[in-house]
Amino acid sequence: RAALHAGGHDAVDSVLALSPWLPEEDLAAAAEPVKQLVGRRVMIVHGTNDRRTDPELSFRLAARAKKANRDVCRFEVHSDRHGLHAFRDEVHALAEDFVWGTLFGRTFSRPVEDALAAPPPLGLRMPLASGFGRSLRH
Repeated sequence: RAALHAGGHDAVDSVLALSPWLPEEDLAAAAEPVKQLVGRRVMIVHGTNDRRTDPELSFRLAARAKKANRDVCRFEVHSDRHGLHAFRDEVHALAEDFVWGTLFGRTFSRPVEDALAAPPPLGLRMPLASGFGRSLRH
C-alpha cells in the first residue's frame, strides 16, 4: 500500500506491489486513491489464497487504476498465499522482468506486455504460469 501511495512522487516511474494490504471498501470512507498512479507503470501481484490481504481488493483497486492509466496490470498466483512462497521463482522472475523493463528500458516479456495491453478484466487477472522465468533465461 505504501508503494502505491508513493507512486505520486516525482521520482517514481513505476510501482510494483506484492500482495498489498488495502482497507476494506466502505461507503462512508473515500476509496483508496489511484490518481497518483497516472503516468506510471503499475504491476500488482497477488496470491489467490491470500488470507492476510484480500486479493479481491487489489483487483478492484487495479480496475479503478486501469480506468485512469492504461499502464496497469495485475497477476494472480493461483493457489498461493500471502508470502507467494509456492511460486517464489516465478514471482521473482516476474518482478525482475518488470523492474528491468521499467527502470532500464529492457523489453518486457510477452506475458507482461500482454497484461499491460489487455483490457480489464483480462489484464488484471493474468495467471502467473508455473515455470515463468525459465523461458526467459533460454
